[in-house]
Amino acid sequence: MRTKLFLAFIFIILLALLSNIVFERLIIEDFNDFIRGTEEDHAYWIMATVEGSYKNGEWDRQLLSEALHWSMMLGLEAYVEDISETVILSSTEVHEGMNPNMLKRMHSLLKLPSGTGEFTWYPLYVTGEEIGKLYIRPLEKLGSMPLREEIFRRRGREFLFISFLIAGGGALFLSVLFTMFLSNPIRRLTNSAEKIAQGDFSVSVPRAHKKFKDEIDRLTETFNYMAEALRREDALRKHLTSNIAHELRTPLTVIKGNLEAIEDGIISDPLIVIKNITSEIERIISLVEGIEDITRAEASFFKRGNREEISLKEFIEGITGGMKKIIEGKGLYLKIDGPAMTVNTYPGKLHIILKNLLTNAYKFTDTGGITIAWSKGIPESGGAFSVTVEDTGKGIEADELAKVFDRFYKGADSGGKGLGLAIVRELTEVIGGKVEVESVRNTGTKFTIHL
Repeated sequence: MRTKLFLAFIFIILLALLSNIVFERLIIEDFNDFIRGTEEDHAYWIMATVEGSYKNGEWDRQLLSEALHWSMMLGLEAYVEDISETVILSSTEVHEGMNPNMLKRMHSLLKLPSGTGEFTWYPLYVTGEEIGKLYIRPLEKLGSMPLREEIFRRRGREFLFISFLIAGGGALFLSVLFTMFLSNPIRRLTNSAEKIAQGDFSVSVPRAHKKFKDEIDRLTETFNYMAEALRREDALRKHLTSNIAHELRTPLTVIKGNLEAIEDGIISDPLIVIKNITSEIERIISLVEGIEDITRAEASFFKRGNREEISLKEFIEGITGGMKKIIEGKGLYLKIDGPAMTVNTYPGKLHIILKNLLTNAYKFTDTGGITIAWSKGIPESGGAFSVTVEDTGKGIEADELAKVFDRFYKGADSGGKGLGLAIVRELTEVIGGKVEVESVRNTGTKFTIHL
C-alpha cells in the first residue's frame, strides 16, 4: 500500500509538471499572438492612412509623409510604391526631414531609420482600384519596451515554475505524510491479523485518541473488538473444557460407583441408589444450564447491538415489575429510587446485567430487602449515569470480593454456578462501563454500575 500511495502521488506530480509546461507554452504563445495582433492592427491603420493620402488620382505627399511618420512612431519602417512599382516615399526620407527634438525622442525608443527582417507588403486600394503597395517591417525597439516584454515572458515562466514547486512539493510532502499515517495503521493491522491467524489472540492495535474518528480508527476499533471476541471465545473454550471435564468427572464417578455397588450387592436398597443418582444427575443438569448461561452471555458479547434512547426510570420499573411478587413473597421489600432521566445505552445488555444483580440479591437476602437506585454520573466515575443494586443480605467476605466476578468462582455458601456476576462484569465492560462492589459480612452488599 505504501508503494502504491507513493507512486500515485508521483504520478500526480508528473501530471502537474506536464500541465505547467503546457500552460507556460500556451501563455507565452498567447502573449506573442497578442504582440503580432497589435502589429497587424498598426499595419492596417497605416494602410488606411496611406490610402487616405491618395486623392484625385494623385498622391498627397504631405499626408503620405504624416502617415509614414506615424508608422515610425508605431515602431514600423515603411515605404510606398505606386502601381508601376515606383517608390513614392519611404520612412527613411521622412526620417531625414524630421524635427531634431522629435528625432532625439524617437532615437531613444527605436533604432532608426532601418528595421529588421523582411518587408511585408499590403495592396492599397481606393474605390476598388489598386493604387500601389505598402511595405512594412518592424523597427528594433530600444529602452524599456523590449525589456518589459521580456520581463513579462520571464515572470510568466517563473510564476509557473514556482507554482509547480509549491504544488509538486506539497504533493510530495502529502505523499510522505499519507504514506506514514495511512499505511502504518494498515501495516499494524496486517501484522496483528497474521498473529491472530497463528493463534495469538492477545494482540490489539493502538488507536490515536481523536475527537473525530476516521475510517482507519473505526477499522482499528472493530479489529480490536474482533480480537477481544476471539480471545474470549478461545479462553471460554479452554475454561469450559477444563471445567466440564472436572465437574462431570465427580457425578459420573458417583453414579458409576452406586451402580457397581448394586451389582456387587454392597447396597441392597435401590431407593438409596436412585436418590444418589438423581442428585448427581441434577448436578449435571445444573452444570449444563451454567454452560448455556455463559454461552448466551458470550453470544451477547459478540453482538454489540445498537444504542437506544430510553427512560431509565420506566426501564428499571419494567425489570423490577417482573420480580416484585417473587421478592415480596419471600418477605422482602423492593424499593426503587431515582429521578426521571433519559439515557443513551444498550437496553438488551443492561437488562441482563440488572436482572442478574437482582437475582443475586434475592438469593442471598433473607431479611430486609433490596433497593435499586440510579443517578447522573459523577466525573470521578467516568460515566454518564450510575445504577446501584443494594441488599441487606449475607454479604461477602473481604477476601472474596476480588474473586466474585471470576467465572465459575463460588463462595463457600454460594450454591450457584459461579457465572452470574462474571456475566455482569463482562457485559458491563462490553458497553463501555465498569462495576464496583462494596460488602459487609452479615450486613449487605452494594453493586454499582457506571455507564
